[in-house]
Amino acid sequence: MSQLRVALLCGLVAASGLGALAVTIDPARVQACGGFFTKRLTAERRPSLAYEQVVIVHDAAKNREHFIREVAFRRAQEPFGFVVPTPTRPEVDKVHPSLLKDFRIDFPFESIARGLGIVGMGYGTGSGVGFGGRGVTVLEEKKVGSFTAFVLAADDSAALSGWLEQHGLSTTPPGDAWLAHYVAMKFFYVAMRYDPPQHAKGEGTLAAETMRISFDTPVPYYPYLEPATPPGIVADERLLDLWVVSSAKVVPLAVRERDDERTWIRPLREGASHRDARTTLEGLAALEGLLPEGELVVQTFQDQKRSRAGIGDILFAPAQQTELSADDRAALGTMLAILDPALLEAP
Repeated sequence: MSQLRVALLCGLVAASGLGALAVTIDPARVQACGGFFTKRLTAERRPSLAYEQVVIVHDAAKNREHFIREVAFRRAQEPFGFVVPTPTRPEVDKVHPSLLKDFRIDFPFESIARGLGIVGMGYGTGSGVGFGGRGVTVLEEKKVGSFTAFVLAADDSAALSGWLEQHGLSTTPPGDAWLAHYVAMKFFYVAMRYDPPQHAKGEGTLAAETMRISFDTPVPYYPYLEPATPPGIVADERLLDLWVVSSAKVVPLAVRERDDERTWIRPLREGASHRDARTTLEGLAALEGLLPEGELVVQTFQDQKRSRAGIGDILFAPAQQTELSADDRAALGTMLAILDPALLEAP
């Protein structure tokens, strides 16, 4: 455990009186950020995630994250949608697609062989915005290119599932369990519904519009947990390229359950660390107004797992030993339950 250098989170577990990590992750609740598709699509025709690129910009002084994401889907000829959970109320906006191209040039990845199983360890807070009654509240709706984005709050997972159904997006029992997990954590949601243009082709891939989802969080967060793949469905090969922009170096941390063993792991392959990156980042117009003050480091991470079953969401903990104040512990709040869901059941 010490080699992970997660003093920040270990300190919280110790402070909570747990001593050892007590985590229960149901593999049945573990598609990109939750996929919800139209009922008329068979499993063989459902879109699947082919390639995902993400830039996370985290401002520790403001406890603010900007989650910038571009995905490419296979078989995107029919309407479909996906859901992105966030710990606090999110803001959604479109980003010029040149940003990802700039990152690939300015902060390149190490050259690695493609193929499954060679990366990722070799293994496969609610904000209290006044949402009250039981059900679903649509906080915002806006068009983002070919997608319609709905910002949702929900305190009832059945109501949330029903809302998705009413808007042409069907869930499955694993998807319902996935929703219930985040409802229990008082998360918010960005539901993205894609309506393909008339010229969309059935067998190709769709490069979705680059979008930004911004929300408050004390530590960088990536929604890695996914609903279970239906029995008999073999997941397609996929690739995640991820950049994290922050004031100090971080390490990705998640909980994995395998054969009744619960451990903290680094679920991503760590690549290069680009220090003194502020000058380069300030030259990217799409990041104007998003960068933290002071020195900045850009880190690269990759993932090629077909399945994320048994692995929870990712928090990026400080790479350096960090002492926590009482205010620090209070600020993390529900986020600690990402690494120890048993805390949700505590008094």
